[in-house]
Amino acid sequence: MELLLRKKSKKLLLDYLAQSSQRVGEEIARVEQLYEALVKKGESNAFLKVLVDKLSSSIAIPDPPLPPDSENLPQKLEEYEKDLKALEETLRQTLNFLERVEKIIPEAEKAAESVDSYIKIISPLNPSMASEAAKSVARVRRLQEALMRYPRLPLLADLEKGVEDLDRVEKALRSEYEKALGFILRELTATREITRRALAVAVLQEKSQLERDMEDLNKMEQELVELKAKPQPIDTQRFYSELGRIKTRAGEILQRSLAHGEARVFEALLWLAASSESKVMEFSDLVDTISRRGGVSTSETLSALYKLSKSGAVKVVARVLG
Repeated sequence: MELLLRKKSKKLLLDYLAQSSQRVGEEIARVEQLYEALVKKGESNAFLKVLVDKLSSSIAIPDPPLPPDSENLPQKLEEYEKDLKALEETLRQTLNFLERVEKIIPEAEKAAESVDSYIKIISPLNPSMASEAAKSVARVRRLQEALMRYPRLPLLADLEKGVEDLDRVEKALRSEYEKALGFILRELTATREITRRALAVAVLQEKSQLERDMEDLNKMEQELVELKAKPQPIDTQRFYSELGRIKTRAGEILQRSLAHGEARVFEALLWLAASSESKVMEFSDLVDTISRRGGVSTSETLSALYKLSKSGAVKVVARVLG
């Protein structure tokens, strides 16, 4: 390069120096702009300031070379330009790193707080699941602290993955919570059905208590709806205890109000209905199944089915096919 330049006229040399100087000047402008953006990151965001100070301390914009002779200037400028380009890339990578940190830190805190709230809810329902979730939260918080002390790309990548893991953990915890609510709701639905049937056969003195029980069931259902919309710790024992009390009372009223054969048929029908929400079968098969299960004759089964259906204690729907 030096040999070629020595063979060129002074005008060509000056032209080359002018072009090279322009490129260097533009590169300096880009580098200074990026460096200012880096410094502003620390000024605009308090939690990034520590990282910016650490990262910027190792970055310095070098002074342009001032060689004693002009013949060495082109080569020096080329080397200087290469150094500036390398510095530009370093600054771009550093800014990208800080932008990712700026994005992930609040996301990590939000995810950890959300999972923490579910851990309090799930602990009484599934202690082992809550314990594993707590470990995931602790790991993310350790990574946050480590990243602020040692701003390294691998730590940032680990933290980003940790936040993704927390999102999955939160979904699993919510699913477990909703499953617990679902079990209570199914028990409530079954209790309401038995209470409804007891109301159909109860005497006047018993109806008022059963009606109050139905109101309590409606209140419990509304409470479950609210718990699903706004998750919070639930006392499952309270729900099951209250449902058991109502279900037992309704069952006793049903048993007292039915003749022996009707009670056996009723129990057999409940057993049959429990195997499926709706079951289509031949009428003769239905009667035979109930008869065998209840230990009553076919004629008693038919009579009991009619009386139970007439009173509203059960609902048997017939479909006649030609």
